[in-house]
Amino acid sequence: MKRTLTIIAILALTEVAVMAQPRALGLRAGYNFELSYQHSVGSGTGMIEVDAGISPFLSQKVLIIEAPGDSYERTYRYGRAQAMILYDYIMNPVTNFNVYVGAGIGVSWGYGDIFSPYSSENVDVRRLGMPIGLQVGLEYELPIPLNLSLDWRPTVNLFSFHESLASKLLNVAAGIRYRF
Repeated sequence: MKRTLTIIAILALTEVAVMAQPRALGLRAGYNFELSYQHSVGSGTGMIEVDAGISPFLSQKVLIIEAPGDSYERTYRYGRAQAMILYDYIMNPVTNFNVYVGAGIGVSWGYGDIFSPYSSENVDVRRLGMPIGLQVGLEYELPIPLNLSLDWRPTVNLFSFHESLASKLLNVAAGIRYRF
């Protein structure tokens, strides 16, 4: 009986310790549309963030000129599904307004069609990638259990798929998350 009560007490204390860690779940929208989960680590100065989402098909028209007077347009379509895990260092964890910087790594799946100069037509392409990136952001904790955030996450995708400059460097997003 003593052993059972001890095990129950340890489990209850472990549950209290886990529940005491601030967490947040919500959306992050910018170049990508992502489901976002944050979990505080350490003494509140660190945060693990896991984001998973997609960028919808984007189209880009390109004018191709083969010879003077001989030109045609090609349309490229491409998109990406991506999941990233980041560690962010929170610089001001005491107030409701936080500044954070961090880095992370992920996995992505690029899809679309791009022009192939070898066959002179669009080719369907699928490619696995590994984005790595930095993150700088501002977060405001409202009096109700919501966070509002604005962050910049420049990334470089190793094993790169046809991606625009916007997807690599201009990845600015706004987020809203429910704290629990």
